Amino acid sequence: MDSLLSQLTAGNVVLDLGCGYGSFHYEAYPFRTLATDLHLPDELLKIRRPGVEYFQADSNTIPLRNESVDAVICHNTLEHFAAYEETLSEIRRVLKPNGWLWIAVPNGDGLDDRLYRFVFEGGGHVNRFTFNGLVEKVQTITGLSLVQACDLFSSFVFLAKPTPERAAGFPRTAHFLLAVPEEFHRFAVIALNTVTRLADKALGSHYSLYGWGFVFAHQRPALPLPSFFNVCRQCGSGCAETHIQHFRKGVFGMRPYECPHCGELNVFVRPPTGHL
Repeated sequence: MDSLLSQLTAGNVVLDLGCGYGSFHYEAYPFRTLATDLHLPDELLKIRRPGVEYFQADSNTIPLRNESVDAVICHNTLEHFAAYEETLSEIRRVLKPNGWLWIAVPNGDGLDDRLYRFVFEGGGHVNRFTFNGLVEKVQTITGLSLVQACDLFSSFVFLAKPTPERAAGFPRTAHFLLAVPEEFHRFAVIALNTVTRLADKALGSHYSLYGWGFVFAHQRPALPLPSFFNVCRQCGSGCAETHIQHFRKGVFGMRPYECPHCGELNVFVRPPTGHL
């Protein structure tokens, strides 16, 4: 997604649909960002950032003019929209003819999404998507074509140990995340990330696959979309071997490393062909 956003200029407008606290680092880009969600924290609504405008709205009634934005970002949000087909119709309306749409969604049949739904009693995921099913639906409703896609791999970041304040809003099934001792919790999440990747390499399974990233447009963007096999368990950033400056001593071909983005410890598993 960042490689696509980096091609936009100060004259462009990007809609972050279902933004939460932000689907990308707004301050890193020169374009105007419209960030919207059904509910936004008061502190965000009070923020005054150059080139960024926050507003509350339902995704199926976007209060913007026809053909007014150059790109729409639906980053891990479409699975939360009960009326997602109406949302896609609204995206078609507000997107310029030469604009593009980014969608990232979990694999509805994957381990990551099943585990998330179990731990958080659904966690607000009201849609289960398949690759072909989503592509067909988006192309039919928006009139756009799939021009690029990539695999997104799990970080299991939702299993990160929460603060007591954040855990207060968790369902009963997720309270164990706060109760587990820190070192055991850390080991368990690292092990889950490592074992799922080793299994995928050995068995050809998809336990470590989170879902997919898609770009829909009327014309093909210039840059390819990378698929990062190793993903930080803490911040969710993809880490290619070339990103990592220092590996610790390896064990059985697995090499511990500190994430270059947040510094957290992870284990690097050599990617299969076609992934970074």
